[in-house]
Amino acid sequence: MVLVSQISEFWRKHKWIMPLCFALSLMFTLATIIMWRIRGFSGMADSSVFNLGGDTVSLAVCTVLLFSLVQDKEGYSEHTRTFALLISSMSFVLFTDAGCWVVQGIKELAVWNMAANVLNYTGSTMLIFFLWRYVFTALELSGKFGDTASIIMNVLLVPTLIACVINIWVPLYFSIDSEGIYRREPMFMWSQTYLAIGLLIVIIGFFVSKTSVKERLITASFVLIPVANQFLTGYAYGLTTEFPAMLVSIVLIFGVVVAKREQALIAAEKELYESKVKVMVSQIQPHFMYNALSSIAMLCKLDPDTANKATITFAQYLRGNMDSLKQTTPIPFEQELEHLKKYLYIEKLRFGKKLNIEYDIQATDFELPQLTIQPLAENAVKHGLSKKKGGGTLTIATRETESSFEVIVSDDGTGFDVNEKKDDGRSHIGMDNIKHRLKEMCSAEVIIDSVIGEGTVAKIIIPKTNNKGDKQ
Repeated sequence: MVLVSQISEFWRKHKWIMPLCFALSLMFTLATIIMWRIRGFSGMADSSVFNLGGDTVSLAVCTVLLFSLVQDKEGYSEHTRTFALLISSMSFVLFTDAGCWVVQGIKELAVWNMAANVLNYTGSTMLIFFLWRYVFTALELSGKFGDTASIIMNVLLVPTLIACVINIWVPLYFSIDSEGIYRREPMFMWSQTYLAIGLLIVIIGFFVSKTSVKERLITASFVLIPVANQFLTGYAYGLTTEFPAMLVSIVLIFGVVVAKREQALIAAEKELYESKVKVMVSQIQPHFMYNALSSIAMLCKLDPDTANKATITFAQYLRGNMDSLKQTTPIPFEQELEHLKKYLYIEKLRFGKKLNIEYDIQATDFELPQLTIQPLAENAVKHGLSKKKGGGTLTIATRETESSFEVIVSDDGTGFDVNEKKDDGRSHIGMDNIKHRLKEMCSAEVIIDSVIGEGTVAKIIIPKTNNKGDKQ
């Protein structure tokens, strides 16, 4: 479990690993073509030619699959990461298998034949391990069984790899004779122990898994195709069919991975749209509409010119909220600031001298999701300044640090206990959705600090990484 968690954590921190997997698979494919072009087919058995061709075609397929996965720029799920490692190990096994057939029967290259076979055996072990990891993820195995199964597969992995390497000195599973020909040893069947144990655990996993029957049957097909091939061929040496069989499973897995990614994308888009609707609704609450229209109605008698400007500003504000439903990507900060100013202009009409608004804008060259600053300003006015005798000041500021952009919304109002949970209705729903959208769309976070009697500071921290507004 420790090994797997370390691999996953390393992968999450280093997004270049996926392109590296693709580059290695492409290199293996080109190297295989170069090898058999140099070797030629002279003196090579028909079965070796067939196997070499199958390895080359299979390598090309693995490379194409990895290239497809690289196109996902938003990050990789655990399914995708495990699948990429599975394909990468498959590419390595195909490459070493091709190397074995290229040097087979050339006594001057007996050492290379030994090296290629040792690498092939170790690669096959890792291939089994990553196939197990994919099944483990797909079946959502957890609890006592999942922990025990992972421990068994992780612990047995090390001695299995060591046994493969020992063949360099002691012919456990295979040997290379004086003519440079690969021969299986009587203990060859023991090399399949790791596969057999993994298969047994997977079979049990099919019954204990809590996933749907459909999901279990689909996952079962991935495992049963290569296993059935092994039993049907009887582990006969000659035509290599286990790798094409494994490739069929991998292609099927790829189809499922793509389907899962599409489903996740659709779900994310739906959730984002619903989130934006909730935010928009929370920001056009009835009390704000009534107060805005009441203020405009009063101004119609007292100051018609201001009433005219207020009506136009209010209409533009409403249009901005409605347009936000069509916006699927972050927008420039200056655009969001203009929308916020329309909102605060209307609030200023209502509160008059009780609401003082200040702007301290020191950075504008960044982007953020639409309708993300207003909820902070609205909470400051509604819950902080309006409850303070004599009102107070709302400050909108921005800063640029070495690694991020910051938007600070502060007030000198009544403040509140940040640890106290309240259920004030839709304003909290709006805030929850704002935090979610900031996190999903630009990896940003919201930090709120408040002192009762002194005021509140809400800070949005937007990392510069991948922010399109960052020109650095």
